[in-house]
Amino acid sequence: MRKSEQRKIALKDVMVAIKEDLGKKDLTTSLLYNKKKEKVKAYVFSNDNAILCGQIWFAQAFECIQKKYGGVVKIKWYKKDGDVIKKGQKICQIISSREVILIAERTALNFLQMLSGISTKTKSYVRKLDDKKIKVLDTRKTIPGLRSCQKYAVKTGGGYNHREGLYDQILFKENHIASFHSFNDFIKKIEKKIDLKKVSIEVENLKDLELLSKYTPKNILLDNFSLIQIKKAIKLVDRKKTTIEISGNISLKNIKLFKNLKIDFISIGDLTKNIDSVDFSMLIKN
Repeated sequence: MRKSEQRKIALKDVMVAIKEDLGKKDLTTSLLYNKKKEKVKAYVFSNDNAILCGQIWFAQAFECIQKKYGGVVKIKWYKKDGDVIKKGQKICQIISSREVILIAERTALNFLQMLSGISTKTKSYVRKLDDKKIKVLDTRKTIPGLRSCQKYAVKTGGGYNHREGLYDQILFKENHIASFHSFNDFIKKIEKKIDLKKVSIEVENLKDLELLSKYTPKNILLDNFSLIQIKKAIKLVDRKKTTIEISGNISLKNIKLFKNLKIDFISIGDLTKNIDSVDFSMLIKN
């Protein structure tokens, strides 16, 4: 994703968040009289070991508030997205009016903590797997309206993006296949509409896989297969023509079991669904 595209997405995300948080005005900060226009410095510190992510979203929060209330905003980063950060480490310095900092603080930190949490978790999965031939993928299990920034965080953590939505890849899953009388019926009717070599198809057992493998689809998703079943499934698939993706019940505790298997992808909803946010603090220095 280009920086210009990131900024557009970040601006959209941040404007929604600020509207939600600010409403008509900050009732508390408005009572600070002339103190609110004073130029001050603020520093952000990490309270966790993590992978930093979300700088553009963080900066956009301050820039949006600055445009509304005036003054200037200067942010000096000591780390960049993708960097390892340590507990107690200073992450950045912000110079602006007290008013702008106080109003933007929570929105800015919310994005930083969420996106850093996703990057950190993704990096943990990639490190645990420890296999450069297998790509760790995200899924569509994202917070509504925040998919693009969450997928950016996955990439920042060393993972890869699955499809963005329903519009950029054909993937037949369990409930699509349930529309037909049988798995065989599904294949015979769908192949009349589209070349199966262009699509991804989910299978739930070895019997269906054996039938499907004869048609060499672009990608086969093994859903909730046991390790023993995955090893059997690999032998049934023409690896020169079809990629293999596994998904379901994969965690940091068991992902290492799949190291060195002849598979291509592991898709993990946990990356963006169960977010362990990184804790950051912001302190104003007069």
